[in-house]
Amino acid sequence: MTGPSPSVPSPEPAPAHRAVAAGPAASSGARGGLRDPFRWIIENPGTVDLIGFGTAAALMLLFGVGAGGAGWWMLVSVPMVLAGAVCRTRPLLGVIVIGVLAVSHVLVGIPVVAGDVMTFYAMFCAVAYGSTAVHLIGVAAGMLGVFVQATWFGVVTAFGEYGGLGQGAITFVGLGIIGTITIIAIWALANLQRARVRQLALTRDRAEQAVREREQRTALAVADERARIAREMHDVVAHSLSVIIAQADGGRFVASQKPEKAVEVLGTIGETGRAALADMRSLLGVLRQEDETSFGPQPGPEQLPELLERVRAAGLEVDLESEGSLDQLPSSVGMSVFRLVQEALTNVLKHAGPGASASVRLVRGAEGLVIEVVDDGQGTDPTSDGLGHGLTGMRERMSVLGGTLQAGPQPSRGYRVRATVPLPAGHGTDTTATPASPYATPASAPETPSGLLRSPYPTQASGTTPAPGTAPDHAVTDPRGETP
Repeated sequence: MTGPSPSVPSPEPAPAHRAVAAGPAASSGARGGLRDPFRWIIENPGTVDLIGFGTAAALMLLFGVGAGGAGWWMLVSVPMVLAGAVCRTRPLLGVIVIGVLAVSHVLVGIPVVAGDVMTFYAMFCAVAYGSTAVHLIGVAAGMLGVFVQATWFGVVTAFGEYGGLGQGAITFVGLGIIGTITIIAIWALANLQRARVRQLALTRDRAEQAVREREQRTALAVADERARIAREMHDVVAHSLSVIIAQADGGRFVASQKPEKAVEVLGTIGETGRAALADMRSLLGVLRQEDETSFGPQPGPEQLPELLERVRAAGLEVDLESEGSLDQLPSSVGMSVFRLVQEALTNVLKHAGPGASASVRLVRGAEGLVIEVVDDGQGTDPTSDGLGHGLTGMRERMSVLGGTLQAGPQPSRGYRVRATVPLPAGHGTDTTATPASPYATPASAPETPSGLLRSPYPTQASGTTPAPGTAPDHAVTDPRGETP
């Protein structure tokens, strides 16, 4: 008895679902196949089937010729076996070729040949690896093959020498039932294979998605680290160069008027340069080392007096006022406080104009830590090119810590930078209320939404601190001349 013998009116495109045939033979290479032969077999079904079924067809041909049993059956069986090489990769083509050959040998009076076993394999591949249309065509071809074979043997039995109509009907019904059960069994096995193929494809997709997500997380971590190092480099270089430039400009005048003072100016320039070089070595050391390595203590509030001395040496009068204990601050908060004050004083040196002075005020209260840097300079710098990134760095530091930043010119003269940093539980204090700033914007100034810079000039935009995790608004231009 044979299985499916289809008669398909028109072919369809190759099936879309062909998970096991995803990789071409050339993609893995001979060396990869030698290292992992099982993977190569899975990823190259077309090549594997061509080798397997080609060998089977050659053996069948040699056996038939060698045993003296060559006949018309070989003209059909050998091509049917060879057609099995395309059943997994192109199941519709396999069903058509094998089905046409199966019907052909019945029409020429040869009801059963050795190649009829390939009809079961063709139907299996159509259900397991084909699209929905190919699936239905394969099942229909299988049932058609059962009907053709049952009809053939039923007619032969009914009109045979020792048969009759009753025996022919029994033969037809019996072969039809047996063939139908066989088709159902093959259909069930093929559906199990189809589910397995889909599960493998889903697992592969999930693995690829996990790899992509891991690469994205790595890229984001690298970008965050690069941004952090860029902020540190900006703070170190901008502050140190501002002090050095101010000392160098003043040194030319001092050298002509009081040559003995030039030695002091040069000493300040050297100390500032050495401090900047040490900070840069610490930052660049992070880039050169893969293991966690300590490159010395990070700057914090305890280094503020030294910072102010360098600024005073550059010609800027600056005072420091502190309320509340600044001990035992988290290292990230302490470093951000130092860098914020450093950048704010650097901006005063660059933009406040001659004769300006500044005041630094640190208050540790119930709401956290408040840092305020105020100067009495010109407020806005009309000569600035607006290409600086100081306020952007300060804003990003506060955003990382969950704090807020307010920066803008004062009503009369000067400029104010005020930052509030919430402290983790156990680092704050509930007994001391944060006093009001003596530089607060007067009540007549227009109110702005929470999180925006409060500027007394409604027509001038000012920087703002975005909520943690959100990107800053790069369209805002600071009145001092820096573009956040």
